[in-house]
Amino acid sequence: MEFNLFGKAVRIQTSKLNQETQRAQAWGDEVVSATSGFYNNISAKIATEIAKVNFQHVKYKKVDGGSDTLASMDGSDIDELLNWKPKGYENTTAFWQAVTKKLLTTRKVYIKIVDDKQGNLIDLKLLESGDEANTNETINLVSPFFINENTSILDATLSGIATKLKQGRMRGMLKINAVVDNDSDEFKQTALKTISTMQSVSSYNGMGVMDDKSEVVEFKNSYSVLNDEEIKLIKQELLSSYFMSEKILSGEATQEEQIYFYNSTIIPLLAQLEKELSYKLISQSKRRKTQGNLYYERIIIDNQLFKFASLKDLISLYHENTNAPFLTVNEFKVLAGLEPSEGGDVYLTNANSKLIEKYSDLRTTDESKTKEEPDVE
Repeated sequence: MEFNLFGKAVRIQTSKLNQETQRAQAWGDEVVSATSGFYNNISAKIATEIAKVNFQHVKYKKVDGGSDTLASMDGSDIDELLNWKPKGYENTTAFWQAVTKKLLTTRKVYIKIVDDKQGNLIDLKLLESGDEANTNETINLVSPFFINENTSILDATLSGIATKLKQGRMRGMLKINAVVDNDSDEFKQTALKTISTMQSVSSYNGMGVMDDKSEVVEFKNSYSVLNDEEIKLIKQELLSSYFMSEKILSGEATQEEQIYFYNSTIIPLLAQLEKELSYKLISQSKRRKTQGNLYYERIIIDNQLFKFASLKDLISLYHENTNAPFLTVNEFKVLAGLEPSEGGDVYLTNANSKLIEKYSDLRTTDESKTKEEPDVE
């Protein structure tokens, strides 16, 4: 489709994206191969990161003035359902991979909750696009990989790649009745005016005209292999859309690159899963932290960025925290991905490793100044 706007030709090109193969159907084979193969690696990486997390069903105990302690409820029907049952797939890992890959290609994903007559959870079923979903009874996930209801990040990225690949490519030459002059813009103006006139005239019934001294020469050579710059462009565009570097795929990423990818791409999915699973799988009476209720339940997923810290970094932080404590023992354990413990809401400081309950206890006094001195006349 072409428009003649302000004397310039504007061409709009589009291609429907096959949601199953993630291929732009109108693209050339080489572009499709480079794009689809590389995208499959990206989607597999994201799906793997989600599939390998552990869903923890926990019960919190409220602690006045401190961090609420928690106890694991391993072996509950929720733990069994989320971490062990295959849910219609080869195993539970394959199920969560399928959920993640569907979120990459579909705006909304629905998971049906199956229970028995006694209310015990039996199974989860990933609904397909044609299945009817009762959103009050399903786990409803909204994909963070979509710009709007109909356009995914991949759609927009592929469109941008197509535009950039076509820029600078010449499909033909127009011979016009003018003389090339390096010191004047007359030739350029004549050429642009000729092309503009051809487009304007051809807007009527698709017919075009030119003078008897003009000629259109269309290039017949077809170059079917992408060059290095085009392949590099495809990779950069796709990777940046999912906040990744190529080193993430090759396993050579730095700690900073891993944290950036995880924080930007993985954690938004895990945070949504935590909230939706807790809301739909745990009853309101067990979930709410109400007055007079000593316990409340949650489903939590380990999404702490400290998992990317080396043991040396953790030891260094722990050492610094005892010299100038700003985290309680329990707060530090939570950052390290460990469970809070009874009596852990205290600061640990060197003297050597003295336990204190509040910052005011850090102040020390000189005993010699506290003794009453006799009055001197």
